[in-house]
Amino acid sequence: MNKSLKLIKIFVVLFILSLNVKSEAQNNILDSVRIALREKPTFFVAFHNRNTVINVQRTKLYGIVGGFDFNKKIKLYLGVYGFVKPNKLLLTNHPITGIDSVYRSINTENISIGADYTFYTNKKIYLSIPFQLGIGSTQYKYWNLDQNTLIKKNNYITVPIEIGTNAYMKILPFAALKGGIGYRFSIGQKEVTRLTSPYYNIGMALLIGEGIQFFKNLN
Repeated sequence: MNKSLKLIKIFVVLFILSLNVKSEAQNNILDSVRIALREKPTFFVAFHNRNTVINVQRTKLYGIVGGFDFNKKIKLYLGVYGFVKPNKLLLTNHPITGIDSVYRSINTENISIGADYTFYTNKKIYLSIPFQLGIGSTQYKYWNLDQNTLIKKNNYITVPIEIGTNAYMKILPFAALKGGIGYRFSIGQKEVTRLTSPYYNIGMALLIGEGIQFFKNLN
């Protein structure tokens, strides 16, 4: 827990320092946010994914979010996240189950509120700072060697906090190449804090709201 809190403080400091980045149109982040929030928002839906490593296992966290985009400057949204298919790891002499060898799987699910601030734009290039705060649960499951018989299940309350940076390069009015890095803090009992780790994402971003508007304009 103490290690996680120290990391949070470091990233909060880095986040505050990053707010000094100035765009062409605004003197500081507060002014640009105020101006953006005065504009009429547009609704958007998007898919998120996170590639990370949990207990030396590569893991992918998926999510779907929906919210409002204010003048392509700041997005406010609500999201639902979870591991789609958690991997099972073979453990030997595990003290919790009292069995010599078991398989363990870890899964997490949460809802989050988030904000994404675009601090730089240049034609088709967008750089943004996303931040999320959520609440959910983490499940530890222990399986027999046949990997089908559930022996034990433990649930823990989880408070995930995410901060990072994303880059988008628009290739179509409703699609962009996307890449990002960041850190996901899992606050809770020690079993939960083990999920704290850096993450990265890369792939295609489908801008569903802009796509709907694009095809409407064609008609």
